[in-house]
Amino acid sequence: MPLIAAHNIHKTYRAGEIEINALSNIHFSIETASLVSFVGPSGSGKTTLLNIMGCLDMPTEGYIEIAGVKTTELNWKERAAFRGNTIGFIFQDFNLMTVLTVYENIEYPLIMVQNIPPDERKSRIMKLLKEVGMEDQKNKFPDQISG
Repeated sequence: MPLIAAHNIHKTYRAGEIEINALSNIHFSIETASLVSFVGPSGSGKTTLLNIMGCLDMPTEGYIEIAGVKTTELNWKERAAFRGNTIGFIFQDFNLMTVLTVYENIEYPLIMVQNIPPDERKSRIMKLLKEVGMEDQKNKFPDQISG
C-alpha cells in the first residue's frame, strides 16, 4: 500500500463567474521512504496539490489517501487533528513565529495540537533538532538563523 495516493484529483477555484482549473485528473502514488519533487512553472498547481496533500485544502473532485486514510472523508476538525498528528509540513515561507525561539516554534504545536507532556516534548524536540543538525540553534529566533 502506498504512503500517499492521489485519485483523480481536480481543483477548481471560482473568481466571480470565472472558473480557474488549478488541477485536472491528477493520479499518483508515493511509496514509504521515497523522495519526490513536484516541479513546474509558477501557476501550474504545485502549491494547490501540496495544500490538498497536507489537508489544508480539499479537492473539487477525487480523493487523497495518506497511510490508508481518505483525508477527503474527514471533516475540518478531523483533518486538523490528522494533519497535526500525522503530517509534517514545511511551508515555503516557513510560517515561523518570529517572537518564539527555534525550540519554542517546534514546541508550540506539541502543546496546542497534541498536548504532549513536558518531558516527552523536550525529548522529541531535542531528537528532531539533532537529526537536522540544529541543536546549537535551539535558543535563536527565526531571524537569527539562515533559511
